[in-house]
Amino acid sequence: MQFYAHSGECPDKSDWQTLEEHLQEVARLAKEFAGVFGCGEWGENGGVLHDAGKATTDFIKRLEGSSKKVDHSTFGACLAKDRLGPLGLLLAYAIAGHHGGLPDGGTQQTELHYRLRHGKVPEDVSLLPSITLAKVLRWPLAKPEDKTAGFSMAFFTRMIFSCLVDADFLDTEAFCTPDKAAARSFVEQPSLVDLQGKLNQHLQKLTQQAEPTPVNRLRQSILRQCRAKAELAPQIFSLTVPTGGGKTLSSLSFALDHAVANKLQRVIYAIPFTSIIEQNAKVFQDILGRESVLEHHCNYKEKDESEAAAYNRRRGLATENWDAPVVVTTNVQFFESLFSNKPSRCRKLHNIAGSVIVLDEAQAIPTDYLEPCLAALKELAERYGCSLVLCTATQPALDDKALRNRLPDIHEIIENPQQLYADLCRTEVVFVGKLTDEELAERLAAQEQVLCIVSTKPQARKLFEMLPESEGNFHLSTNMYPEHRRRALDTIRWRLKQNLPCRVVSTSLVEAGVDLDFPAVYRAMAGLDSVAQAAGRCNREGKMEGLGRVYVYEPEQPARMPWVKRCASRAEEALRSLPDVDPLGLDMMRRFFALLYDVQELDKKQILSAFPDQKQIQLARDFYFPFRTVAENFRFIEDETVGVIIPLESEAEELVRQLRYTEFPRTVLRKLQTYSVAVRSHEFLALNAAGALELVDGQFPVLRNFKAYQADVGLCVDEGAVWDPEDLIR
Repeated sequence: MQFYAHSGECPDKSDWQTLEEHLQEVARLAKEFAGVFGCGEWGENGGVLHDAGKATTDFIKRLEGSSKKVDHSTFGACLAKDRLGPLGLLLAYAIAGHHGGLPDGGTQQTELHYRLRHGKVPEDVSLLPSITLAKVLRWPLAKPEDKTAGFSMAFFTRMIFSCLVDADFLDTEAFCTPDKAAARSFVEQPSLVDLQGKLNQHLQKLTQQAEPTPVNRLRQSILRQCRAKAELAPQIFSLTVPTGGGKTLSSLSFALDHAVANKLQRVIYAIPFTSIIEQNAKVFQDILGRESVLEHHCNYKEKDESEAAAYNRRRGLATENWDAPVVVTTNVQFFESLFSNKPSRCRKLHNIAGSVIVLDEAQAIPTDYLEPCLAALKELAERYGCSLVLCTATQPALDDKALRNRLPDIHEIIENPQQLYADLCRTEVVFVGKLTDEELAERLAAQEQVLCIVSTKPQARKLFEMLPESEGNFHLSTNMYPEHRRRALDTIRWRLKQNLPCRVVSTSLVEAGVDLDFPAVYRAMAGLDSVAQAAGRCNREGKMEGLGRVYVYEPEQPARMPWVKRCASRAEEALRSLPDVDPLGLDMMRRFFALLYDVQELDKKQILSAFPDQKQIQLARDFYFPFRTVAENFRFIEDETVGVIIPLESEAEELVRQLRYTEFPRTVLRKLQTYSVAVRSHEFLALNAAGALELVDGQFPVLRNFKAYQADVGLCVDEGAVWDPEDLIR
């Protein structure tokens, strides 16, 4: 009897995809994907078994239009467990979850072990005679250490799951939507060697045009050291360079040279802040070409020009599985995918194997999740052929012995970081003690060009409103929608270059990677890494006579957030313990992070302890892995937020109009993200209760009381109940 995987249009089934064809093609692709980390046999067996349960008359009836549901994944999962040896249960997880997501292991309903015992497998189903299975699946990776055995096996299962679901998606797409599959491969991707050549040309031109300043000479030295060390074998590297030292291009040069030298697959940049992502991605795209750099983050703005339509579609497809030579993404997207159980988020994981992973601003990994993040990074480095580059001005002591999953044998790229920090010193840190808001405002008003960084959005707004009115005053916070912030930053940069008055009050969003250069910076007391990042916006190019001044002050009302208070406390303790050491130097920074890690809960959600250790696995052999539970618990951003659309601009209003009538809102919502402000649930409720919002289609909030959005400070929730009379006349 002929069985089918997907239906077509012809009543005689001549254009339907046969089940055998689908299983064999998914097996071929999954074998290729898993082969990157030496596990091709696992991928192949998963491919031929994932839809084996479709070999039944009930499923043919389903394809013919019957509404009867058919459990087509449990049969293949049972075969994996029963026929592929003790480790077949790992493959059973991937097969059972290839549509709904990796389940938890266990004997409760919906959990894997219950499904394997009580799943409703059709009575007439049988394995296609053309399918040949391995006699037993062997553990292909290095034997895990005792304490990490369960985590390593679960991580491996998720990687095999990634190979399977991506192969399944791709073959199904090729049959069901061939135009989409054609768009995916419309333009042949350049090789990393080609991109290396483009970068070489750019760097040569840059060197010829650079002014012979001391800072530029040091940047060239950093670049040379990066390129020299790129020949080393894959391992864990650190790139410790002070702010303003040219880390962006130097790290890209190292990553591309290292990938080419070691025949690695791609370069992945994981960055904590979208402001840096947009900036770095543009730099990379200008050098390497837009088609070569996948920018994957929530604030990405698609262009509406007709010539951009094909690129937009290919970019959207590439975000599904990161099939691109250079990927620039967020820490949230990168790490949460590594702990996800959903097919859509896990598709990309197999394409991380055999890559150079650059963790920009590595100190920004949330400490509540530091231990599981380090465990995942160790797996990628030790078992999946990845090189890691910890790139930051403030190295976070990730090799500290106090860490359970410390990163071992970190190889520093810069030959003498201490000397480099001394040579690149462009600022002096001055601790000025407690300042009232009035005193701080007076100090800022007395300066022609000054940046003040505070800890919270309310503080930023309050301090900004205390400044005497001037066209040179600016406020920056995430209460401004991204497009608004971009324009404000452009204006600030222009005024700085023109030597015009420019006083900026900002939250920490300007600290990492935002290219600003002020003669003086004020920073509310915080972690020393934050102070160092703030200092990077002061005398950045080293063009001042003498040193720039970074004034660290204690605010009148310290921030109430426990994390900010804890970081400030540990910073003060580090400063007291090393009174004669540079407050922003490498020794002080290591001391600060050691103190921070000593008191901070580094696995707040107990992610690692949720997995069994080697002894438990040897005793039970049941492999009870909590994939679904861990995915729900591993969330960098825990506060539920709602994106409020701000249609002040004609483009945003037009997109809102499209949102009202489209059947596919996701595309429009992606474009609207650059005109949206994320608010917490209680703020959303306040705006909604005040009648300031319209809920398009009952679910997409659009601001309609424009009195609540001010041109200088952005969204003001407390103004939501006050209307401008003109806005009431429609």
